Amino acid sequence: MELTVFEGERQIGSLQVESDGLFYAITCNIAQSGEPIRRVFVGQKWRSEYLGIPDASGTLHARLPKKRLPDGIAFAVAARIPRGAWRPWRGEADGVPIAEALIKPSADGIDLLLPPREAAKLPAWAQYMQAETAFGEELMLLRLLPDGSLPKKNKDTGEKKDEENPCDGIDDSMSADDVSRDGVGDEGREADRADL
Repeated sequence: MELTVFEGERQIGSLQVESDGLFYAITCNIAQSGEPIRRVFVGQKWRSEYLGIPDASGTLHARLPKKRLPDGIAFAVAARIPRGAWRPWRGEADGVPIAEALIKPSADGIDLLLPPREAAKLPAWAQYMQAETAFGEELMLLRLLPDGSLPKKNKDTGEKKDEENPCDGIDDSMSADDVSRDGVGDEGREADRADL
């Protein structure tokens, strides 16, 4: 399988993946041309795995255990950020293609850092984003659920919620609108007469 290696939205090389037992055998070639060092990452869904740094000619050979990406490899990215908790990522968030982002696992889900141009692709979720400075840039942080889904948005339909109904719990078999009858009540007594 062959994938394009992206740096942001720019295509900078190619990556070949072959199955080799319990590993993926990976060969990556990127255009270096004297530019700063780039680290190469591959991933699938909400995971991103570090491969290494290409040599001076832009070539990188790596082996990655399949258990780290059991569903295969869906993307390849190169980044100039230092190796650490944040990893480059690209994929889909809420059905919207995201070309450039950073992810890191958190205690209760996944943190997603988006450049402002990528964050603008998710306007309905802007209320969940907060500004954060990382790697010398102003980015937008979005906390995702453990499965990578976005937080549930409270839907305001414009309907007002009824206040607590004091009639809740009354036996429904009795009609609340029984018509008063002029006539004889229990034990032969007359009830509900206007002339009484």
